[in-house]
Amino acid sequence: MSGRSSRGGARDVGAKRLLPNLAPLGPAALSVGAGVCLWASFAPLHLWPSAVLGVALLITALRGRGFRASFACGFATGAVFFGLLCDWAAEAAGTWIARVGLGGVLALYTAVLALVWQAFLRVWGGCAETTPGARKDPKARTGDAGAAANNKACAWKLAPALAVAWVAVEDLQGTWPEGGMPWGKLAFGQVGGPLVHLAPYGSTELVSFAVVALGASLAYVAQNVRARPRRAFATAAGVCVALAATAAIPLGGPPASSVKVGFVQGNVSRDKSLTGYARAVSVTERLAKQTRKIEGKGAELVLWPESSSDLDPETTPEARGVIEGALSRLGVPLVLGIQRYPEDYRYNEYTLWLPGKGLTARYAKLHPVPFGEYIPARGFFRLFTKAVDRVSTDMRAGKGSAVLDVPLRGRRVRIAAPICFEVAYNEIVSESVRKGASLLTVPTNNASFGDSAESRQQFDMTRFRAVETRRTAIQVSTMGVSGVVDADGTVREKTGMWKADARVASVGLHTHVTPAVRWGGPMRLAWNLAAGATTALALWRMRRLPQRRRLSRRRRPNLSDGAQGSKGPAPDPPAPDSNGQPFPSESRTESIGIENVRNEDNNKEKR
Repeated sequence: MSGRSSRGGARDVGAKRLLPNLAPLGPAALSVGAGVCLWASFAPLHLWPSAVLGVALLITALRGRGFRASFACGFATGAVFFGLLCDWAAEAAGTWIARVGLGGVLALYTAVLALVWQAFLRVWGGCAETTPGARKDPKARTGDAGAAANNKACAWKLAPALAVAWVAVEDLQGTWPEGGMPWGKLAFGQVGGPLVHLAPYGSTELVSFAVVALGASLAYVAQNVRARPRRAFATAAGVCVALAATAAIPLGGPPASSVKVGFVQGNVSRDKSLTGYARAVSVTERLAKQTRKIEGKGAELVLWPESSSDLDPETTPEARGVIEGALSRLGVPLVLGIQRYPEDYRYNEYTLWLPGKGLTARYAKLHPVPFGEYIPARGFFRLFTKAVDRVSTDMRAGKGSAVLDVPLRGRRVRIAAPICFEVAYNEIVSESVRKGASLLTVPTNNASFGDSAESRQQFDMTRFRAVETRRTAIQVSTMGVSGVVDADGTVREKTGMWKADARVASVGLHTHVTPAVRWGGPMRLAWNLAAGATTALALWRMRRLPQRRRLSRRRRPNLSDGAQGSKGPAPDPPAPDSNGQPFPSESRTESIGIENVRNEDNNKEKR
């Protein structure tokens, strides 16, 4: 058997050994299955362990593939994952093109990740195809990728490398281009599992790292459960111990004080006959009507959602009249979302209104959503669909921090106020807490997303931020889901979808700053530097692999096919001496020289 066929045989055997019951399905099926499993960890299913399985399936699909095939596998996984996760895009835009386009763009990040992973698999993952005999001979440790490593090295090198790369790609996805789209970070699907306990110590990066590392460990266990059961079971035991350890990490803590907060979900009429001005006024009037239900219940502060008034109250007397009427009846501060139109653009703001004073403070959204709140390159994208004109006025980014200082009875409370999608951005939430926010509020308007899972996915993000920052969090929506989440992630209040509701809850005010909040920026930089260094090391080692393979083959003794099967041929037996006794294999060259001398002497005697 030739060297080429031998390597191909090792690759085939290795692919069959890894998840043997699933490998026959092929890389396409494995990639699609990986995408489905990743999506299933999020709302509405909330199957947090499925994310670990999805990572393992993607690694399986990439085993033994070339770079082109790896790109295709990664893109397929990302397209399925984000296509299912972002079903709300089609609802909001009114066309399936939005869902396909958003899923396709986000899938490119997964495809790039697959290329990086393939480099890691070739450099550090070839150990998965080495034979027991290869472990004894360092010169023979090549595997299908020519990696000079053993299974022990694979366990501690490969899983962390894959996890670090995933974290870096998630960070890139959440920052570029156009401010990025952090929706779909694996960490947000873990709010119901033990890994969320890591959030106060490393935010989304540490939790996503843990998910991917566990997925890589699962793939390792599945691959080696037959050939090396002790190592496989030891790895599985280590995973179980790690999960138990994370579940034991305490969450939350006693609050420094408390405050009674009312939050109102006015619902939005689904009557399509209401359009424009009339619809905007009806939203504000519904909120004012529901607010009457909590009058006299002791609320010190009342929250309305994002876009409580799509009309600018400062320029629209009717909208201002409804707001001030509700404010006068409450007699306490009212915080609500408005749209402000300075010229031919707008700001999405969360504003503070005080009895007798009106509007006194405002925060303008820092990260408007591309294609949802503004259209980049509008003329270009209009060539593909006129749905871009549904966003008639582009939103501009505000400045400052997402905080509002609310004067209460004898004290002042600073609240964090990331608006809608901003709850997905680590730095916006962390910065507001570092600047003294003791309560986290998330105003959102989900009416455009219909019956999709968008609002429930967002509520899971709010739960994650509550655990990460150790702050009580209140999400208040126009039509659901609204609710209160304690600092340990426990959901204390929760409304239904498309229902009008108003509630009052006593919530804790926390002042402790977690490591994830305090050191969030340097941590993210460290993750990215680690990913860059790991990728550079892998690429450098890949350049040296062909030379290593050539040198390794030159150093090896002659091999035969039959001695070790497809895993690698065995060396020829040692040559016998003149008495028929074999020489040791390491002195074979010397024995040949002695035989030549003896033959020359015999020829001289015959002459």
